[in-house]
Amino acid sequence: MQKNNTPLNTAQWLVLSTLFILCYWPTYFILSVEPTVMQKSYFLVMLGYLSIIVLASKTTLSIPNSAYVYCLPLLAMLVSFPFSIGELSGFHFSVLVKPILLFLYVIFFYSLLVENFNVTDILKIKKVLTSIFVIQLVVIVLQIVLGDIAPLKILSFKDVYSGFSFRAPGTFDWVYITCYFLSFFLAIHIIEFFFGKKRKTAALFVTFSLLAIFLSQSKTGYLATVIIALYFVFLSIVLRLGIAKKIIFSMLLLLALLILFIIYFEINLDYITRFIDLLQKGHLDGSTSTRKGQTILALEEGFKYWYKGSPLALQGVIIENSYLDYLFRYGLLGLLAFTSMIFIFYFYSLMVCIKCKKLFDKQLIHFELFQLSVGCHISFFAASLYSFTGTPVDAYRSALWSSFVIALVAFINRLNKKISNDLVEQKS
Repeated sequence: MQKNNTPLNTAQWLVLSTLFILCYWPTYFILSVEPTVMQKSYFLVMLGYLSIIVLASKTTLSIPNSAYVYCLPLLAMLVSFPFSIGELSGFHFSVLVKPILLFLYVIFFYSLLVENFNVTDILKIKKVLTSIFVIQLVVIVLQIVLGDIAPLKILSFKDVYSGFSFRAPGTFDWVYITCYFLSFFLAIHIIEFFFGKKRKTAALFVTFSLLAIFLSQSKTGYLATVIIALYFVFLSIVLRLGIAKKIIFSMLLLLALLILFIIYFEINLDYITRFIDLLQKGHLDGSTSTRKGQTILALEEGFKYWYKGSPLALQGVIIENSYLDYLFRYGLLGLLAFTSMIFIFYFYSLMVCIKCKKLFDKQLIHFELFQLSVGCHISFFAASLYSFTGTPVDAYRSALWSSFVIALVAFINRLNKKISNDLVEQKS
């Protein structure tokens, strides 16, 4: 099967430009406006831009089955809200909009991919994604070097230098969300390093990804990355990759190199050292203590108001844990809906990943297609982890990224089915 190395045509360029808008739209270009307001406007900007691209490329819309998964939280909301009929407010109607928008985003991304790309165009998609990854690394470096300057603040409202150290948020505002975003590319370049042709470049990108995560000083990012690396050992067995021991050795080697790098350049990691110092004294740092309080509150209120969600949700109380946030806001059905959504995305992406490996072993698909399937799967495994301390699937820019990834999985699954069906027809 030959790869399509021709340049992007106009329609393909328009489609892939949506990913640059997704990651690098200057959300906070009006610095005087509240960040939450600008974040909400971003959702509308993306909806408008995707609509324009669909019309400009004359794309026919089609709905992948995976898009309907976003109906689960919508169902939980519609069931729980009638129990609060006396307290209904703009809040109840505003939150209904988000799952509907995410549903539409998946449809748009999926339709644009299906209508304008085929199996020979996978390399084009991967190249554009790699460019987006490199730009993200550049933004992180600029944030660390230049600090909180106005041009960078339009990309992220979070301060890089605050308190006693730095935390570069990239373009996803929260450092742990940037780590979640990087997990997709970390997986792609790990596969490239062990099985691809550009091993040196892949090794460099893996190192840069880990360095960006390390410099984020995100405790969640650290823990999730270690678990993801260990999960690669499991995935190696499931997919019969034969790299389990190599993954463990590489983990230890990279950890040693990172420690030497930190010591040699005397990099200040006060967020982490302060956390360790407090932990040794039997105390918790501010963010961990806050999350502990939120967990207790969410469990108490969530089970007390198991059928409708806590009334405190209407007062703007935030739970920085997606599982408990859905319990807190929409009761037990909310917890079930969100957990089901995460598990469906996880197992669906795993199924597609396994199918890709089988076709790749038979030399029926390109290496890049298998690569992207692994990246998508690891991304949703990462989402299940990062959801314990944040909202990677349905919050601000990361919600759009997750929508694109699930659309990409559906697109890869469609290609797999087409190749399998063509093979059956050839044999018959």
